[in-house]
Amino acid sequence: MLTTFLVALLCQHPIAILESGIRIETSIPPTVGARLIQTAFGTYNASLDPVASLADANADLELLAPLRDLDYPAWLQRVAERGLVSVIYADQAPSEFSAARLNALEVFGHKLDRLPRDSDRDARVGLLWEELQNAPDADQALLTGALMREISLSNLRQVRRVSLADLGRALESKDTEIRRAACRLAAYQQEVGMQQRLSKLSLSDQSVLVRPAAAAAVMALDEERALGRWAMELWTSRKDAQRQLAAEHLGNFGHQREDVVKTLIYALGAAGNTPPGRYVFFGRQITVVGDFDVELANNASIADPHISVITDGVVLQVRVISTNLGRSITTALQNLTDANYGNDRDAWLRWYEAK
Repeated sequence: MLTTFLVALLCQHPIAILESGIRIETSIPPTVGARLIQTAFGTYNASLDPVASLADANADLELLAPLRDLDYPAWLQRVAERGLVSVIYADQAPSEFSAARLNALEVFGHKLDRLPRDSDRDARVGLLWEELQNAPDADQALLTGALMREISLSNLRQVRRVSLADLGRALESKDTEIRRAACRLAAYQQEVGMQQRLSKLSLSDQSVLVRPAAAAAVMALDEERALGRWAMELWTSRKDAQRQLAAEHLGNFGHQREDVVKTLIYALGAAGNTPPGRYVFFGRQITVVGDFDVELANNASIADPHISVITDGVVLQVRVISTNLGRSITTALQNLTDANYGNDRDAWLRWYEAK
């Protein structure tokens, strides 16, 4: 509650309410009808949606203050709807909601022009990228959104995109938010050549902010490849931590995919007394008629077909899963299905058999 009270003191400027109902926190109070709004983090262009009225945000903040400790995501959503970017910027989110806070700031950044209006268009991406390298984490999220605003996906000129070399170096940075920004921009620019690096990062980065960003980026670039990589890691990796992350990503991104549910269920089935060296086969059999033996009898022909069976698929070695991995799999299954059997392996297997 004290934190919320201190954050509320930061919002001393009126809120501009546009004709569409959108709310923008101002640094210099605009007049009604204004089409350019100055904020503490950049300029908002309201050319097509001018200011209709001004409002005081303090009353809203006082009403919302108790919600922050009860339901942080709901509080974050309400504050964002009211355009209070400085409140989100200054807030110290609980660790499990840090990514949600940065995502909200990124959305604001996408709406604001961080550079002088007379800046050379071809230099703007480079200027923002340079600024991002030394900015604090909250400002880096705003700058990531601003870069997305400036990047031209329809123009082949590299000066209007972040270069592959810069993105590659950023993925190696010790700064968590720079790595996260690189993941977000690689997906936004559709850098398909970075799929392998992003996929590896989704399973190996130490940051809880970077791994989901890398996973979302791989999904945006190639959904089938992303899910396939995580499925293979779940089945074959020798590192339990990576197998847990693979199960987590499958649970977060495998919605509407029965094959993902099957992958998780089969892996969960290996939690029993499975002897070392057991293998499982995923594939199909195709029956082909290659030739006929033809016989004539009583003015009728009889054809005896030669049938061949072609088997196509993959054989994977089953690794017995740990208790922690079992929990990760059941959590993923709960995310993907309407069922909820907790960590009861046998109940999940019976549920799947009954489908």
